[in-house]
Amino acid sequence: MPEDFRDSRRSFNSSERVALFLAAGGKCGACGSPLLPGWHADHKQAWTHGGPTDVVNGQALCPACNLSKGDRSMGWTGPSLRGWQREALDAYLGSNSDDFLTVATPGAGKTTFALRVAHELLTAGVITRVIVVVPTEHLKVQWADNAHKCGIALDPSTKNADGLENPSDYKGAVLTYAQVASTPDLHRLGCGQRPTLVILDEIHHAGDEKAWGAAVQTAFGPARRRLAMSGTPFRSDNNPIPFVQYGEDGKSQADYSYGYGRAIRDGVCRQVDFHFYDGEMKWQGSDHVTSSANLSAELQRSDASAALETALDPGTGWMRKLLGHADNALRQLRTEVPKAGGLVIAYRGSQARAYAQMLFEITGERPTVVLSEDGPEANAGIEAFAQSTARWLVAVRMVSEGVDVPRLAVGVYATQTKTEMFFRQAVGRFVRRKKDEEHPALIFAPAIAPLRVLAAQVEKEIQHELKLEEEEFEKEQGEESNGQQTFELFARIPIAASEPTFDRAIHGGEEYTPEEHEYAQRMLQQYSFPSSALPSLRQMVREQLGVPQARVTIETPAPAKDANAGTPAFRLRKLKRDEVSRLARRISIVAGLEHAVVQGRINEAMGVRKRADASIKQLETGAAFAHRWLKEIT
Repeated sequence: MPEDFRDSRRSFNSSERVALFLAAGGKCGACGSPLLPGWHADHKQAWTHGGPTDVVNGQALCPACNLSKGDRSMGWTGPSLRGWQREALDAYLGSNSDDFLTVATPGAGKTTFALRVAHELLTAGVITRVIVVVPTEHLKVQWADNAHKCGIALDPSTKNADGLENPSDYKGAVLTYAQVASTPDLHRLGCGQRPTLVILDEIHHAGDEKAWGAAVQTAFGPARRRLAMSGTPFRSDNNPIPFVQYGEDGKSQADYSYGYGRAIRDGVCRQVDFHFYDGEMKWQGSDHVTSSANLSAELQRSDASAALETALDPGTGWMRKLLGHADNALRQLRTEVPKAGGLVIAYRGSQARAYAQMLFEITGERPTVVLSEDGPEANAGIEAFAQSTARWLVAVRMVSEGVDVPRLAVGVYATQTKTEMFFRQAVGRFVRRKKDEEHPALIFAPAIAPLRVLAAQVEKEIQHELKLEEEEFEKEQGEESNGQQTFELFARIPIAASEPTFDRAIHGGEEYTPEEHEYAQRMLQQYSFPSSALPSLRQMVREQLGVPQARVTIETPAPAKDANAGTPAFRLRKLKRDEVSRLARRISIVAGLEHAVVQGRINEAMGVRKRADASIKQLETGAAFAHRWLKEIT
């Protein structure tokens, strides 16, 4: 149905909500369960399909029933929408603009959101054709596969020479930015002939080449709608991208944003444990002068670049040791998650091949190697690795963005690229979370300052969102660094590098020393705890055991004592509150309930109105209740 026939008001007002609640007798109109805070006032006939926002077309539903109902209507065969995807869809459908930019963290599910937008517009008759534009050939097939699952047939094999007519089996096509740039007027004609939605995936790539931005403007100016997407905010730099608004600071202005911190808070993505390794590097400059420095030292840009280049040079042996540490972590994780895989992100092809040989010598298994210049062979390699149980994938830049390999869990950042966008996109390859996985992703990297700063920013974002979660729930109940640098390669010769030594871990907004990390790892192994317990063990080591800043050796454990003995009450209370919060998020994900609903039921079990009022004993009761609940549904 055209938009002109939709009710101008989408949400029910407070008096209408009261009427719907009373009419339902305080129970869900679908399953009959009691309506808790956070229940949904829903349209019987969907607003997107012309249903009026009126009590006669309304019903009171619990969140689970409403989300299930909404996502299966009118031929949608894709996955149920996550909370942020529904928010973004509402924002899009309520927008009067032909252009809409969504910035959502890598791994959050931008593809499903965009395909749902396409589904809504096709169903309503606003468009009859969908064009998706992506950075690489591999992503064309990936998009087409996902679209098929959602009931939308897109052709990933169309070429400019084929003209505009797609077989009747298709609703549109998937193209690359390079393909559009080669013949922009052809695609302009297509948008002029039929009402078209153009989905511009990772739109910042339209600025990779100056001609690409102009071609996108020419090709898709006549499109009925344009939906642009990116994993992180981006800058205009010297090549402004069409159909995007920029702020005074030069950064893109999104119509809807969904950050990594909130994705962690919602359980959409998993956290990352950054493991930084140090070492002394020695190199000879263009003036034939030999210099040396530690990776973790505060260095001038040129020295930092030289130190990093030396570390990454296969000839110095530093990377071989780092890969050994990473493989040990992957091997341990695979005892719990047998299909877990690792990815080494290399700077150039020669290094990727050398790292692959090192991994073969370490593991006895030949890794998959993917180079950006490999073309179709690279796409086949990625697909084969994604479907296999192989341990390692070694790749140059192309796998750092957009490629979906959900089983990746351990990464090695072995590139000299330091831009914030590239770093976040690289991290995004490891954060996709399955319902039955609790372990954090592990990323191994050289301990240079720019990478540590970027990792700290990611963790601060997480902590900010987790703090907001608690503040928002309690209320309901009564530094960004530029990081835009890629270290240049100067005329210098790497000479030698010491063995990599663990420098620090960054997780949950905290930096942990080698001593804290080592102690926790030994506890992990000695007590046969799962790898997901490592972050909590490190925190316990810091807060309860007071590990001195020196190497420690775990002795034979003494007879068991009360684990809470000697712990200040305020620290113990915080630990218990965090445990309850973590369990509530987990239940919310597994059960498909809103977090506020889950927390409300836990509060009832504790006998409090809000979590802030709970004593340590009550928090223990709440945690026990949550553990039982989680056991029942898993």
